[in-house]
Amino acid sequence: MMHLKKSELINIIQSLKTFESPKLQYEQYFTDAIATADIFFHIAFEQNDLQDKIVIDLGCGGGNLTIAAALLGAHKVIGIDIDPEALEICRENIHSLQLEQKITLIQGDINTMDLQCVISNHLKQPIEQLRPIIVVSNPPFGVKKRGSDLAFIRKSITVADIIYSLHLSHPKNQEFLSKKILQLGGTVDQIFPLKLVLKHSYSFHKKKRKFIQADLYRILCPTCKKRFYSH
Repeated sequence: MMHLKKSELINIIQSLKTFESPKLQYEQYFTDAIATADIFFHIAFEQNDLQDKIVIDLGCGGGNLTIAAALLGAHKVIGIDIDPEALEICRENIHSLQLEQKITLIQGDINTMDLQCVISNHLKQPIEQLRPIIVVSNPPFGVKKRGSDLAFIRKSITVADIIYSLHLSHPKNQEFLSKKILQLGGTVDQIFPLKLVLKHSYSFHKKKRKFIQADLYRILCPTCKKRFYSH
């Protein structure tokens, strides 16, 4: 593991290549560098959920979260995205930091993907032997397609022990997601508040940047709960 200060991680993330033409249908935004550092210092050092773990970044985009996970101690990181152009940006960023041995990229649609099979095939081990698996995701917020963020959680629960998922902050959203996650077999263990900075990315954006309150959900999945309660 690289012993990075938070300021050093922020500088690295800020240096990465970003989207030139983000695609609105995928609600593509880069997770800003400060939020990325806050997320992974929380996961790695406050929750101890990163060191030597398998990490899956669903909807990895240009790779901010993928790269932060690799730099801060994940054993192996798999980044998955539907957009081949986003994956090419991610690949360039990974190469610039010489992280190819630690990160694998997969192009595909999570809605139709057998995630367990894909992960097992790429890591050449049965999914049961790869645990614990941590899924990290900054999914579409569902502004353009309602429920798209929940689709990411639904798929994550099929493989993860613990999920970290980023969502818009609102009491009604917290209540809705907590209920839906429980129905899917997961449990919201913690909600960590974050401030995101969204830069001007689309023609309808009127400001150079916008500050958004978000929540990082820590979700315990059935496999994790079985191990916890069996002790």
